[in-house]
Amino acid sequence: MSEDPTARTTVTTVSARPTIRVALPQGWARSMLSGIEAALLGWALVVVPTLIAYAAVSSNQWMVSTTWEDAFHFASDLWGASLGARVVSGDVSYRAVPLLFVLLLIGLTKLLLLQGRRFSPASQWMAIPGFTVTALLLAGGIGTHVSVWGALPLAILIPLIAAAWEVALAPTSLELRFELPRWVSVGVRTGWRASWALAVYGGFFLLLSVIVSWSQIRGIDQLLLSTSAVDSIMIVLAQLLFIPNAIVWALSWLSGPGFYLGSDALHSPTSAPVGPIPAIPLFGATPASAPGNWVVLALILFGVALGVYLRLRKGSKSLLDDLYQGGIAAVVIAAVYLVTSLGSALVLGNGRLAFLGPRMSLSALCLFAEVALGVLLTVALSHPVSVAWARELVGAGKARVHEHRHHEAAAGGVAPVELVPEVPSEDVAGEETVDDSLEVADETQPAEEPAEDADVASASEEEDAPSN
Repeated sequence: MSEDPTARTTVTTVSARPTIRVALPQGWARSMLSGIEAALLGWALVVVPTLIAYAAVSSNQWMVSTTWEDAFHFASDLWGASLGARVVSGDVSYRAVPLLFVLLLIGLTKLLLLQGRRFSPASQWMAIPGFTVTALLLAGGIGTHVSVWGALPLAILIPLIAAAWEVALAPTSLELRFELPRWVSVGVRTGWRASWALAVYGGFFLLLSVIVSWSQIRGIDQLLLSTSAVDSIMIVLAQLLFIPNAIVWALSWLSGPGFYLGSDALHSPTSAPVGPIPAIPLFGATPASAPGNWVVLALILFGVALGVYLRLRKGSKSLLDDLYQGGIAAVVIAAVYLVTSLGSALVLGNGRLAFLGPRMSLSALCLFAEVALGVLLTVALSHPVSVAWARELVGAGKARVHEHRHHEAAAGGVAPVELVPEVPSEDVAGEETVDDSLEVADETQPAEEPAEDADVASASEEEDAPSN
């Protein structure tokens, strides 16, 4: 049987199914190990000084029932407290986050992530689970009175900031880049830098308050009855870790709303209650008087300085772009302050000591309004477009004043300048006199002609007489 030549052969091609591969970026193990190392080193920075302090006071009769194991567990409780967790002892809870220690942890994690720079920038994010899991295990596994889940937000935020910082410094060849308008990027960067400048600004006022209240600070320190140099050093170091907290409180006082040194003690520019305060020497720097709300001018002046910086260093030809930059910078400053104020509040017991810290939301709002006012006014008044508008308005105003005076002069019966007859000058008057004399001479000339004719006639008669 022969094959049919008209038969067709159909070939069906089935495409291969796409293969999806999920793989961790190269260098993920190195970044995760950096996160674990940062958590372990941070824990050691808390445990070692605590054990040294225990060794210095272990001979005290009040410490007879305390063992090295208790001191070790207490140190792990402090580690959890430094990450924002509450430490519960009986029916009393405590919460105190040393912001300077948090900044040190961010810097330490960032430093350890430098080892992974030769790998993909995406691998840096693996430091987050490494740090978070290790930090929570150290707090919850060794600590006995700490609420572990309270430490979760900061345990995530610390490595997140460090990893984002490292990724932001990666080469520009990254595939993922956000294209933002210039006024947004400039405003965000300026606001971030201005937040650090504002911290220095608040630190300056805190230093002035410490100098003024030094005698009171010394009096509170003597109440602590430190028995050795080690005790004094530990007390000073513990307070230094809370210096950023005090700066946040100082900015809250400068912005107007103030801060609480107890649920019934609001200290602000218009309020200075007299009452017991916790026996912490740094609290002795609290202003003992209420100078008034004029102190908010300090933050307005800071906004003016920021506006001058924006105008001189980041200014553009568009007035709106410069105003947007100043507004974004003020928003970033307020946002950074709000986040730090959340961590700066303290809980030192129950009752009136259940909250010590700034009035967070209200302080952030006032800070935004005062800084934004200084920035926007400075930018708006100094921009070339505004200066040109001002000159046009001044010119138009002068023209209107001149026109108003002109109408008043006309209404008062005084002839305008252009209608007053001109007084001829001396040269013109002289020319007119000469012309008049010539005209008079021309008019008298015809009167002399008849006399001349009579003389001629008489002369002719005399000539004719002899001939006759």
